[in-house]
Amino acid sequence: MRLAIVAITPQGLRVARRVRKGLGGEIYAPEGIAAGGGVAGYASTTRELVAGLWRGYDSFVFVMALGIVNRIIKDHIRNKRTDPAVVVVDEMGRYAISALSGHEGGANRLAQKVALVCGGDFVVTTASEAARTLIVGMGCRRGVSTDRLEEALIDGLARIGRGLGEVRLIASVEDKRDEEGLIQLSERLDIPLKFIPKALIKTVDEGFERSELVKKTLGIHSVAEPCAMLGGFRCRLLLPKIKKSGVTVAIAEEGSL
Repeated sequence: MRLAIVAITPQGLRVARRVRKGLGGEIYAPEGIAAGGGVAGYASTTRELVAGLWRGYDSFVFVMALGIVNRIIKDHIRNKRTDPAVVVVDEMGRYAISALSGHEGGANRLAQKVALVCGGDFVVTTASEAARTLIVGMGCRRGVSTDRLEEALIDGLARIGRGLGEVRLIASVEDKRDEEGLIQLSERLDIPLKFIPKALIKTVDEGFERSELVKKTLGIHSVAEPCAMLGGFRCRLLLPKIKKSGVTVAIAEEGSL
C-alpha cells in the first residue's frame, strides 16, 4: 500500500505520526510545522500538493476537516475502481471516515485500520457494509490462537443460525489491543476489530453474567456480552455468552431506525 498522510496543523501532525507508526506511509505537512522526523514539508497550497501526489499513491489519509478534503480532491475524482482510497481523520483521532473508493479502493478497510491505531472509531456508509448487522463480542485468555478464536466465533454463529458474511464487527475490551490472535482473526476474516473502553463497559456490566476472575484480571465483571452490545448501534443480544477453550463469545444484532 502506497500511503500518503497529509496534516495541516501541529495537532493533526501528531495524529499523522500515529498513523504512520501503525501503518507506514509518508507524511506531508506545511513547511512551517514539518520539523524533521521524516515529515516532507511543502511550501505550496495543500490543493497543489495533492494534485501532484494524486496518481502516485493508492491511499490517502487526511488529518483535517472533511469539508476541506472534499474541496481539495473534487477535481481529481474519476472512477471508484481507479481512484485512490481516501480516509479523513479529525485532529483528535476520534473518527476515521471512509470518504472515497470505500469498497473497491479499500478505503473502508483503511478507515478501520486507522481507527484501530488511533484508538478511535470508523465511519463507513457503503451499502455492502450496512447489510451486515451482527456484532460479535469476544474475550479470551492471553495467547489464545487465531484458530481457536475462529472456532469459537463460528460455533457461536452456528448456534443462532447465522453466517460470517453477516458479521460487521468483532469487539473486545481495550486491554486486548495487543492480542495477536484477535488481530490476526480480524485480518483472516476481513472483519473489523473494535476495542471498547473499560469505563464504558462498567456503565452497563451490571446487566450481564458476572465473573470474579474477569473482575480480578481486568477490573470489570464481563467482556463478551457488553462488548457485543456496545460495539454497534441499538443492539439486541441474540447469543448470551458462551465459553469455548479459553474464549468467550456473545453476539448482538444492530436494530433498524
